[in-house]
Amino acid sequence: MSKTVFLQTYGCQMNERDSEEVLGMLRAQGYEIAQRPESADVILLNTCSVREHAETRAYGKMGELSEIKKEKPSLVLGIIGCMAKLHQEAIFKRLPSVDLVAGPAELYDLPYLLAEIQEKRQSRGKGQGVWGEGNAKIVAVDRAFRPLEHKPQADYHKPGVIAFVTIMEGCDKACTYCIVPKTRGQEISRWPEEIIGEMNRLVNAGYQEVTLLGQNVNSYGKRFPDGSGYQGPLGRLRLLENDPDALVDFPQLLRLIDRRTNIKRVRFTTSHPFDAHERLFQAMAECKSVCESLHLPVQSGSNRILRAMRRGYTAEAYLKKIESLRAYVPKVSLSTDIIVGFPGETQEDFQATVRLMREVRYDNAYIFKYSPRPGTDAASREDDVPREVKEARNQALLTLQEEIIHKKLHAFEGRQVEILVEGAGKIAGQWFGRTRGNHGVIVESPKPLGGRCVAVRIARVGTHTLFGDLT
Repeated sequence: MSKTVFLQTYGCQMNERDSEEVLGMLRAQGYEIAQRPESADVILLNTCSVREHAETRAYGKMGELSEIKKEKPSLVLGIIGCMAKLHQEAIFKRLPSVDLVAGPAELYDLPYLLAEIQEKRQSRGKGQGVWGEGNAKIVAVDRAFRPLEHKPQADYHKPGVIAFVTIMEGCDKACTYCIVPKTRGQEISRWPEEIIGEMNRLVNAGYQEVTLLGQNVNSYGKRFPDGSGYQGPLGRLRLLENDPDALVDFPQLLRLIDRRTNIKRVRFTTSHPFDAHERLFQAMAECKSVCESLHLPVQSGSNRILRAMRRGYTAEAYLKKIESLRAYVPKVSLSTDIIVGFPGETQEDFQATVRLMREVRYDNAYIFKYSPRPGTDAASREDDVPREVKEARNQALLTLQEEIIHKKLHAFEGRQVEILVEGAGKIAGQWFGRTRGNHGVIVESPKPLGGRCVAVRIARVGTHTLFGDLT
């Protein structure tokens, strides 16, 4: 009798990619993927702790799913990911029906952890059917970092246009508001040969675009699974193509991908401004496959708040990086993350962020109201910006960004662009794709366009989407 698993994901693209790998591992162990939680033997929630809202949703959802266990005592409930690492055994107190808590570094152990739960249940004499019943709880949160050398193979038989490739895990930064270093562990990079091999397999399977994923892709190469890495001035790096035993950093990885794969488009996220430098911008300009798009979270335009956040750069230094980037890649589109209402943020601090946004003119901005995360340094500070002030500042930045986006999108009218068509639109006969700058475009065609790069002339502009005609 086959086992079935249902998995729901909360959080970012990293979590979504983790979930794909988890399902791939479990499928290789004989599991079938359940489309509904009611029909599953195992229910897993892959969680995020970066923001309180994601945790609240995950707790609420698991509370709902716990009702299924009342009718199906053999069901295994698991919370995995960052929330598991952060709260550990406390999850059992809040959700007594949960059986498994496993952190991000333990995701590759899931097949063995689930087997251990079943063995414990059976050894206690309560085994019934395939899964059995009884109390057999497991907490797995002790790894310092994920063993990327044991990364499971991706499913290259699943058709698609866009794929995500994890190039590193963890973060060595110490931003005062961020829980990621404590939940994801220290930085660890995959070997470049593994990354290039995976990308070539994706190309052979028909994928056209790959997004490279990491908590801070710009520091790729600092530490590899054997403990080696560049760990020093960039000038001491050696080129892999000249020395097979040498180590690489992120700009070199981009060049290797551009030279040694036939992938049409490459994107990457997330980039930390501290590690974004001229060598990266030069690689973006020279690598044909690398898209003219960069997500570079600034978080605040106030130097005082940036120091309190422990970001490692000033607003002036950030703007100089943007100037350098645009000199190398004039048509680059920029997106960012911004936090409003950080402890101690004054109206003057907020206006500094407004000025920075007006100067940079982002193509997209993800704007969040600060909320304390337990375990972070900032959580010990007084959350002294009133909720209504946070809301007002949040809305002001959203309004400003809408104005900027509106003008930027209208500048596309009449222009010809290349889009990679990702799939069918919501309306029959329409297809959705993106420019190299990551702008969404809808085009009409009676013929299937999925997976094709096509030339489109922009005819009109929607709220956040461009509409074009095939040329």
